Amino acid sequence: MNLFNKISNLVAAGLMLFFAIPKLVGVEKSVQGFKQFQSLVPLDPTVFRIFTGTVELAIALLLLAYAIRNINNLGKLAYFLLLSTMIGGLTMEFFARPKPEMLLVVIALVLSALSIYKLKLLLKK
Repeated sequence: MNLFNKISNLVAAGLMLFFAIPKLVGVEKSVQGFKQFQSLVPLDPTVFRIFTGTVELAIALLLLAYAIRNINNLGKLAYFLLLSTMIGGLTMEFFARPKPEMLLVVIALVLSALSIYKLKLLLKK
């Protein structure tokens, strides 16, 4: 695995961890953000926030494991879940928030593009 691939795996894992922790510990900005999502998602905002944080943590761990072990199927799973989560995040930003947080949109787009790139590479192997 070349240096770019290792670093991008670690950066993606770090970003997912960075987003998972505030959700899991209940940082007020995260709590308020998930209250905005009630219009689109008919779930208790606390349950949805904790579920989302748990999924993001799992993705971070999968990405980290892939960066260390370089197992093709692990990478496929990690990047498929990352892409799926980013598509969900973009959907929430544009359809559930009164005004999308552009920094989150940009990060989600970058992680989506990285996921597509990685999945194309992994599917060729």
